[in-house]
Amino acid sequence: MRRLRDMSFFRYFAFGCIAASLQVATLALLVEVGRLGPVYASTIAFYFAVIVNYFLQRRYTFRSDEPHLRALPKFVAVSTIGAGINALAFSLLATVMHYAIAQALALLLVFSVNYAISRALIFRRREPGEASATRPATTAEPAQTGK
Repeated sequence: MRRLRDMSFFRYFAFGCIAASLQVATLALLVEVGRLGPVYASTIAFYFAVIVNYFLQRRYTFRSDEPHLRALPKFVAVSTIGAGINALAFSLLATVMHYAIAQALALLLVFSVNYAISRALIFRRREPGEASATRPATTAEPAQTGK
């Protein structure tokens, strides 16, 4: 069981890195081309990456079949907490280092908070008798024989 959790953490991290890379690229585009202030650009880029991250995490990390109308608002709410953490950490760090490095460090903090909450509240494993099903990702599942 512990190994499966470690795998979901690894997948969460890997797909989170894809979303984070998208966020940093969007941030740079908004700052350098769009001439937005770094904090505003960071927040816009953060929410853009949240949507991409939601679909990646839902499908590949947690393999959830929770309806989008329930899971997505919860994911966005948790991500909004993350956005606040991101904005605060980024604002502080960007005063002493390049904004891209500040963003990467802020994302490490946000990542740890979001994983814990996503696993526990958004894409949690279904308990017996619950209506919605969320199946944790596994490396392989045994075939059903029907016997």
